[in-house]
Amino acid sequence: MTLGGGDRDYPPADAAGFVEFARSLPTPMIYDAIKDAKAIAPVYSYRGTENRLRHYERLSHYPENLVIVGHAVCAFNPVYGQGMTVAGLDAQMLDECLQKQRQRYPEGDLTGFGRHFQQKLAKLHTIPWTFAISQDSRYRGSEGAKPNLATRLTINYMDLVLKALTTDAKVCQAFLEVLHMIEPPTLLFHPKIAVKAIGQFVTGRQKLEARKQN
Repeated sequence: MTLGGGDRDYPPADAAGFVEFARSLPTPMIYDAIKDAKAIAPVYSYRGTENRLRHYERLSHYPENLVIVGHAVCAFNPVYGQGMTVAGLDAQMLDECLQKQRQRYPEGDLTGFGRHFQQKLAKLHTIPWTFAISQDSRYRGSEGAKPNLATRLTINYMDLVLKALTTDAKVCQAFLEVLHMIEPPTLLFHPKIAVKAIGQFVTGRQKLEARKQN
């Protein structure tokens, strides 16, 4: 059983507190399932949920023969399950870049390779980073840079997508494929998805107007 919390409202690390936290949830389903169950392991707590991005590509003097990948560059809140996927994509990009470098310079010259690689890596991280911070910035207690206009618009649009996926299997599948980085985020802006998402906005406005009239 895994329980999560936000805005410093976290599940306690002791067994009794953990169960009590489950009881405080809006639905009693989880609490009813575990209240009389016997634990087979102690409660483990993890609160290292910050997103962290380091811009090595912006260094004015980048050291030669050095590349930085994985969490040393970009680390995510683990709730999204993107960290290992992005690290794997980093390794894949490094392999591809090294192969191209060898084709250009068979003698093995790597001059300037490190900086060029970090610049390409920064572009790779843009999409998963934006996705992660656009969600975490919803929390009132979140710290760091505030989302810009583009990020706020992304948040609003994603709200519509999340509403649409509760009733549409194709939207749900597209969202999960993007979430797990099987497909690019542009898939969620495909006209077939966008029409259904925007339809949620129109439906919401109509319901609001109907309430006002009543």
